[in-house]
Order: sequence, then structure tokens, then C-alpha cells
Amino acid sequence: MNYHDEIEKFLKKYTYRQIKVGKAVFRYVIAGDESKPCVVFLNGGMNCSEMWFKYVEKMSVPYRTLIFDYPQEFKTCDETAEAIMLFLKQLGISKAFFAGASFGGLMAQIIARKHPEIVTGLGLFSTAGLDKRTISNSKKKYMLLPVLVWYMKHCNYEKLKGKVTDRSLKSYAKDETPQDTLYLRQMFEYMFKDYTREKDIHITSMMAGLKKLPPCERKHFTSFGNKVLLIFPEKDFFSTDEQASLKYLFPQAKVEYIKNGHFGTVLECDKYIGLMNEIIDEQPLCLDI
Repeated sequence: MNYHDEIEKFLKKYTYRQIKVGKAVFRYVIAGDESKPCVVFLNGGMNCSEMWFKYVEKMSVPYRTLIFDYPQEFKTCDETAEAIMLFLKQLGISKAFFAGASFGGLMAQIIARKHPEIVTGLGLFSTAGLDKRTISNSKKKYMLLPVLVWYMKHCNYEKLKGKVTDRSLKSYAKDETPQDTLYLRQMFEYMFKDYTREKDIHITSMMAGLKKLPPCERKHFTSFGNKVLLIFPEKDFFSTDEQASLKYLFPQAKVEYIKNGHFGTVLECDKYIGLMNEIIDEQPLCLDI
């Protein structure tokens, strides 16, 4: 079965809903018994919640699962984090385990720093720590993003989407099997099918704004203890120094490495789910740091 068939089958069973939160509308899927522990998934840099569909299918029996897109009305990461809190409140969710991949892992840290009372644990995949050094480095790493935003506003955007697919696969899936590469290409084709210029500009602008965030410190996360899972690809968009920053912020975290590249969250979901189950179900340690 290919990605197109799998996602269409998913959408027949799980319906996207909409709910207004402040000035925006959240598009989301929620599944599972509301009495079960809740797992909230935070999207990567394409802001397509469909990337998590297999997690919903496979985790919505032991848990309650929630996927959603970041609304375009909220322009910054901090503003989006606060909107997510209101969104969860309207859904009646007072506690949740947050799992984020790539940019979603950064969003998870922002939420955990600002609202630790709602976070029961974290799964941070293919991402970096939002410490002082990483934020400082982001000024160089993302310095061309404002130029990219300008280009997206004026280019032939439909042609650009094809180039982004080819470049992403060449850069971050070059060591995957031909079968997995084909699956990822099908995923990009599906996600880009209705992907708008405005959506791309929104998420790219949010990423450019990371350099303005206050840095996270280890003290912000001590309450989570061992209820944190870090998964790193051996070859990733984020450097080993950026990975080390995440390990520093979460010294009691369970750390795993996988052979896949940046898209391992999609390709190896069974491994990720198994590791998440261990963390979510494990009793927390109460250790002082």
C-alpha cells in the first residue's frame, strides 16, 4: 500500500473537525477514550498534521490522541503556544504528553517552558535544544529565511513545490531505501497537493522568529525527570551540537538513535511508538538536579 492509499483510508475513518479559538480556527483530529492519557502531536516544518496519521491509528486505543495544524492567524511561536493552550482547554484537556518532530520539538519545549503544569512528558524527535547557543546559532542558520519569504511571495509557487520535494529528498532521504524514498515522495505529493503559498510563508516566518525567543534552561524542565524521550537520526538536519544541547536540557531523558534520516518519524513509526509507550507508562523519578 502506498501513502496515498493509506492516508485516504485514514481519512475515511477519522474525520477532521474545526473549532474556533480566539481569532482563528483549529483544524484537528481527536481519537480515543477521553478517560485515557492524552498524547498531543506537534507538526514539523511543513505544518501538516497528516504526518502523524499512523500514530493516531496505532495509539488511539491505549491513549487519547490529538493532531492539528498551527493556524495561520498566530504569527509567532509564543503566540501559537498560548493559542494551543486555549485550544486544549476548549477540548477539555488539562494534561497531556507532547510529542514533536523537528520544528514541533521546538514548539514542545516552548509549551513545556511556559506551561509545565499541563505537560506529563515529552517526546522530542529529530530536533534541537532551545538553549542560548542554539538560538544564537539560529541567527546564522536561518538568516536567509526572510529572503526565502520574499521569494515565496513573488515566485511561481507551484513550480517551487516540486523543487522543494526534490531537494528535501536529496538532502534528508539520500540514505533511505528506494521503497522508503518513494513513500516519502508520495507523502510530499499529497501534502503539497493543496498546500498554499500563504501556509508556507506562515510556517517559514515562524521559524525565522525562533532567534527572538528567550532561551530555555535546564531548570525549566527539571520537573519532567525521566518522562522525556529523545530520538535522534544518525544523519539529520540538526547538528550533533544541537542534539547535545537537547541532551543537556534533559539530563534524565531516555536517548535513542536511529539509522534513518530526518524523516524517521514517518518511516519508523512502530519504533517511535514502542519507545513512547515505555516513557508514557513509566513511573516518573523524583530526583533533584
